[in-house]
Amino acid sequence: MASIYSGRGAAVGAGEESTWGTAVARSAWRPLISSNLLRTIERIPRPNLQTGATGVMRRSHLTASDSAGGAVSIEQTYENTGIWLKHLMGAVTTTGSGPYTHTYTLGTLPTGLTIENVRGTGTSEVFEGCRIASGSFAISSGGVMAMDFDVIAETSAARGAAATPSYGAGDTVVLHSHAGQFNFDSANYDLVSMSLTVNNALARRQLLGSAVTKQPLRSDFQSVELSVEIEVEDTLYTALLADTSGDATISFSSAALSATFVIQNAYLTAASDPVTSAGIISQSLTFVGESDGTDEGLSIAIVNANSSAITGG
Repeated sequence: MASIYSGRGAAVGAGEESTWGTAVARSAWRPLISSNLLRTIERIPRPNLQTGATGVMRRSHLTASDSAGGAVSIEQTYENTGIWLKHLMGAVTTTGSGPYTHTYTLGTLPTGLTIENVRGTGTSEVFEGCRIASGSFAISSGGVMAMDFDVIAETSAARGAAATPSYGAGDTVVLHSHAGQFNFDSANYDLVSMSLTVNNALARRQLLGSAVTKQPLRSDFQSVELSVEIEVEDTLYTALLADTSGDATISFSSAALSATFVIQNAYLTAASDPVTSAGIISQSLTFVGESDGTDEGLSIAIVNANSSAITGG
């Protein structure tokens, strides 16, 4: 009888590559919420008109492309997610001597990651040449913050025995109850929910000589967008009409731990507050970050007791 696998114990491990597409050991592990990382191979018929001897079936095919990647979702914690933040954002600096402040900012993306996808009680698949095309941070009242990443990979090895994840010290999740007030244009607001998305505009590069991609590179401008829901505030509708811009900030904290998100030079592109019932009116707002030549549009500052912004950040 074939083995029956379950998703219990699913985890993802990541290690920083020094040469893109050359797999390295996985040094940073997190339990998974979900993952659909996989290889997708496109095979198509050859274009000739040859058929079988007695039928009209084609007789041969070719591999048009061999693509790897997919989506990874993990909990946002105050510790041990730094490798994901760095490879989404590009740059990080660390200050302090315990607690440490790890500040991730937009910059040139690192070379790449090796990602191991431990499929619960089943097998493990190692993906090499991984770059993060986009990522998001989302939380709503009553929930935990989730980090979702869209990964483009060069390829993966055959599935094998699942590794044993080694989690770093610290596992304090960012909760809805840890949120401070959202600040924009010198005013504070209580949020119902928020979703912050960074799009790195990476594209696969299918070139002659290989069925797999070359190192994914940017195909467009990078973007940062924040969507929030609040109980309606006409002040923010006025800010939309006036094209008001400035830093939009929200912090989460638990004891000595904190995570501060700053959408730099933010401006509003939408403020929707339809009246549909007799209850409290909600307002959905969209902010877009922008560069001013110094601040590039987003910074995320994590304060914790770990000296490393990568394995413990």
